[in-house]
Amino acid sequence: MGRAEFGRVSALSEGRTEEIPLAVVDNEILALGFEMVGVKAVVLRGRRKLLEFFREQEKSLPHVVFVNERVFEEIEPYRADMLRKGKIKPVFAVVPDLEKPRGVRRRQLRQLLLRALGTEEIKI
Repeated sequence: MGRAEFGRVSALSEGRTEEIPLAVVDNEILALGFEMVGVKAVVLRGRRKLLEFFREQEKSLPHVVFVNERVFEEIEPYRADMLRKGKIKPVFAVVPDLEKPRGVRRRQLRQLLLRALGTEEIKI
């Protein structure tokens, strides 16, 4: 499946030659917000569709992929597998869900801080 089969490309970003970040979200309103600032947006729901998209598009993904928190939680095993293989592209930038922030970024930062300090006994 090609990228065009998964979602729309913003008319604002067509014709640009530099690499444009991609937003993979599960909410049409959030996708519209990204498209309004010139970021390509794809709306996908469900772990199977998300993982299929990322595996098929892996070699052509831009350096930065924006995902909302629910999408990040669904693709976390894929992202962790990429890091284990030493792949640093793409960088997944997590944005809060529109309904209610889920605290994904805060948990991620806490884990990084605890790992850097070499302990898990500190209350953060």
